[in-house]
Amino acid sequence: MAKKFYDCSNSYYDKLHSYVADDLTVGCPSCHKLLNRRLSYVAGSSAEKLTAEDGGFVKGVVTYMIMDDLEVKPMSTISSITVLNNFNVKEIGGLEEKLVPFGVEEGLMLLKASFECKNVLTTVFMA
Repeated sequence: MAKKFYDCSNSYYDKLHSYVADDLTVGCPSCHKLLNRRLSYVAGSSAEKLTAEDGGFVKGVVTYMIMDDLEVKPMSTISSITVLNNFNVKEIGGLEEKLVPFGVEEGLMLLKASFECKNVLTTVFMA
């Protein structure tokens, strides 16, 4: 089912009214009229093909690992072994899983730490 989008009827005449909503009950921040003029969405052919074939842009079930410097990598057996080798881990029994709560406060702490250091996850969650 195609998603419906709406804009302000004043947007045709006034470029300050460049707001879009997917809900008919939303008011325009500029003139406060309802965003009720229906827009037509046209997807590119590659996006339609990828979405139709695989249900999205990520193929299958993919697990990612987030490194201490916030680099995101697809996780596989080989990549896990590579990480262990890079950190010179010889005894896997010495590794420990740590579950951390994650909310707005932790997100802000991660953002702040990302500007200040390279070992962001360690700084925020192991301090």
